[in-house]
Amino acid sequence: MPETLFTIGFHSSMSSIKALEFTCNENEINLNAKLKSLDTVQKPGGQKVTEAVFVKQQGHAGLGQLTIKKTVAGDNATFTGRAFILTQPVNVSVFRS
Repeated sequence: MPETLFTIGFHSSMSSIKALEFTCNENEINLNAKLKSLDTVQKPGGQKVTEAVFVKQQGHAGLGQLTIKKTVAGDNATFTGRAFILTQPVNVSVFRS
């Protein structure tokens, strides 16, 4: 059975990495889906967004327990990605508790 994916675009003016973390954790719980990736994209009209892709889950175990930090060499992250914070692209590392 193919994965069910949800893609959400967060505005490029996200105030902080902590705000991104809160938003992603909230979306995991509301969508019953795990965050799979973060990337910076430019929409056809020129709008810059952080694109978050979530994968539907069968249960709530482990959802809403993300920690997101600015990437540092040697991170043992679940995955790394990119996000717009205050309109600037930032490399981020995502950890799951």
